[in-house]
Formats: sequence, C-alpha cells, structure tokens
Amino acid sequence: MARVLVMGLLAVMGWNTSAGAVRAAEPVGRYAVVVNKDVAAGPWGKVVKYLETKHQARTFTYDKSPDDARKSVGAFHPRYVCFVCPPTENFPAFAVIANKFCRTLDDDPYVDAVWGILTGFDEEHALELAKSEPVVIRRAFTKTLGPWLNWVPEGDYVTEWTRDRGELGVKKTGAEFALKSGGPKSDADDAKYVHQLLSEDTFDLIIGSGHGGHHNWMLMYPSGKGFLTAKGGTLTMTAPGVDLPLSAKRPKVYWAVGNCLTGVVNAGRNSYKDSYALAWMKSGARQYIGAVQSTWYELNWNMADWFLKQEGRWTFSESLFLLRQWSQYLLAENLVTGRDRQGTEFTDEIFVLYGDPALEARVERSRDAALAETLDVQDTGDKDVVRMTYKVKVNFVGEGNKRTSEKYDGWRIFCYLLPYQVTDVKVEKSGFAKVVCPGETLIWDAGKGLKVGDERSVTFTAKRVKN
Repeated sequence: MARVLVMGLLAVMGWNTSAGAVRAAEPVGRYAVVVNKDVAAGPWGKVVKYLETKHQARTFTYDKSPDDARKSVGAFHPRYVCFVCPPTENFPAFAVIANKFCRTLDDDPYVDAVWGILTGFDEEHALELAKSEPVVIRRAFTKTLGPWLNWVPEGDYVTEWTRDRGELGVKKTGAEFALKSGGPKSDADDAKYVHQLLSEDTFDLIIGSGHGGHHNWMLMYPSGKGFLTAKGGTLTMTAPGVDLPLSAKRPKVYWAVGNCLTGVVNAGRNSYKDSYALAWMKSGARQYIGAVQSTWYELNWNMADWFLKQEGRWTFSESLFLLRQWSQYLLAENLVTGRDRQGTEFTDEIFVLYGDPALEARVERSRDAALAETLDVQDTGDKDVVRMTYKVKVNFVGEGNKRTSEKYDGWRIFCYLLPYQVTDVKVEKSGFAKVVCPGETLIWDAGKGLKVGDERSVTFTAKRVKN
C-alpha cells in the first residue's frame, strides 16, 4: 500500500448529510492464505482448500518462517491475510511475527491487510470455524464499561470492580443503559450470577477485562476468587463453594479487551488443550481477540470507536485493523512520546484475532453512529481513476480517557476503510490538517478535536487497484 501524504487547506466545509453510515461499494479484495508447507500438505490442507474455495483465495506456503513468503504476498496486494496454524504453534511469538509481516508487505509503516490466525483444537475444529456464517450482534454481555451497551440493541453488565461489587446494568431495546444495585455480594455469588447469564446462551458478543491467563479469567478486579477456567476444551466456573460447568454454542465473538494472556493459545507448558480462547471457540465464539502478553496499556479499548460506536459500519476484524492504522499514525507522526509511545508500540503488537479475518461480524444498528461518515465515488473518465469525496460529521463525543473523548477535545484523528485499494492519490480540496492514504485506508487528522456538530471533508482522485 503506497503511502501518500497530503496537507489539508484547513478550511471547514459544510454540507447536508444523513446520520447514517454509507458505504460507497461492497468491499472487494484479495485473500491470502499463509501456511507452512508441511501443514498445507497434511490433514490441515482441507482447511486451506476450503478457504481457497470460499474466498477465491491464493495460498502462499513457507518452509521455516512466514517471512519466506512475504515478498510474494506483498506483490499480491491482499485485503485479507489468514495464517492457518495448528494449535501446537508458539502463539505469543507467532502473533508478533504475523503483525510485523502484515506491516511490511510494502515500505510504509502502516498495516497492509486485515489479518487473523485460523487455528483450532484440530483441523476439524478449524474447518468448522472457517465455515462460520455472519454474526449479527444484537445482545452483548460485558464485565467492564457498562455504558458500551448503549451501542448495541440490548445487553447485560456486571461490574468487575471489587469496589463496586453488587453493581449491575441492563440495556433494553429502545432504551438507554441503566445501572442498578442489588447484585452479587461475594465472589461465589458473582460466579453463580455470571454463570447463569452465560449459560442462557443469548449473547452475540462477550466483553471481558481484568486479570486473565492462558487458561482462565478472574471475574473480579483487582483481586478475587471467582474464575472461569478452561480445561480440555471445556469451561468451568469456580469460586469458594462453586464448581459449575459452562456450556454454550450460540455463534458469537469474544473481545478480551483488557485481559492479559488469554490469547496465548499455546506456549511452552501452557498447552492448547487448556486454552481459554480455544475453549470459547468450542463454545460458539467464531472470532476471539485477546492478548498474547500481559497488558498494562489501554490501546485496545479504543477499538470500540470503530466496532461499537459506528453502529455496524465495520466488522470485528476490520475494527482491529483500523485501530492498528490509527495507532501507527500516532507513532509515525510522533504524537505520542515517552511511556505513552512505549505503550502504543507494545499493545499494537500483542493483540491478535483468531478466526477467519473476512468473517462478517458486526453490530446491529440501534441508534445514530458517533460519526456520520459518507464516501461518494465517481468515475473521472480516465482509466481506473476515481474521484472520492469523504465527509464526516460528529454526532457524539464520549467521556473518559480515550483519545476521542471530551478530555482530548473530541475526534482529532480517525480512519476509514476504503472499498478497495488505491494508489496515486491527489487531493483536490480538504478541510483536514492532514490526510494519509496508505492503500485501502483514509486516515484523517483534523489538527484539533472535533466536537458534536463539527463537519469536515476531503476530495481526492486516485487510481483503483484492480483484482
């Protein structure tokens, strides 16, 4: 993806636009399967062949390291990269390799493909995940940040904080998220309450935070005696006097937004047989986002700005991709320094998506998106050259410490996934301070935070890269 920098005119331009999200066209892109040649030649070859058929994918094999295939994959210009791996892979190390791989398919610092790792307990489990149907997120469960439920039709919240023990929340269709008291008063009660909710198997999205490990999740933070533990592909809820097996099968996605280590599917003594992520992927999770190292920085929380707050505009995997683009812009433009920069670099590398990266998993729209974004695409008459006009209007600015919050004066920097890859970008007019267009992504910097009612646009010509 060729990197093109263009300076805006700093002129604020107005227009009339609806509050809804509009895609210029259905996403079109190449799909690359990257797999060890011996894996592709064995039983896991059926997974590779299925992806080839489902996505008209091209397979790239390697001998010792994915880097063996990097130049070939780069020349292919994929929209998606799927690494197919048996569960015996050393995933903490492989996730870092995969992340670097997908940032170095060309010579700019930005991520060059929406990527994920497809694995499973065995090839049959991986094939089942590859065959997943789209997931529509209507109902969510969260044990952190209850107000996030305002961005889904309905859901349930149970606090993770010991200081707030007993705090619950509910989001009903057509209503705002509401807190209530009278919830669990002990670790045992909390474990039983959460077990009951998850056992009802009505959730399309599960969000977890707090302490976690390769094989478990601690329900309360910063300390507690209630755990959801994986062993042999099954899940069990435990606490003093509590030992309850958990069974679920509803298709869903799992976002371990603030958990440490639950993305460690396999590493050393931590066998994949007791993997928390894989156990959930045996229990209905079609995709799982988790960390392969301990976390101390909150970069991944900003993924909500795409996945939740844009009301289904972006899929689960696209949202992680756009977060990576946003974080790379912060780094490339030296907008973060010191410990902040260190945390951005660190967190960007340790979160990984398991599952098919092209899976359609998105929130069902229930309100206006935080940003009204539109993209108008017109032919110019020149071969493969289009004129694109992107517009954004701010509908919502949240609270808290996220960089798009009121604390930072609103939405200063954001990014949008274009419907296809482009090159030779030439800006005709812009209301942004700076625009970066690395291939399939438009990254904008308003120079200062945008608040509710603020509008900006950019018009540019570009050459479409054909499949």
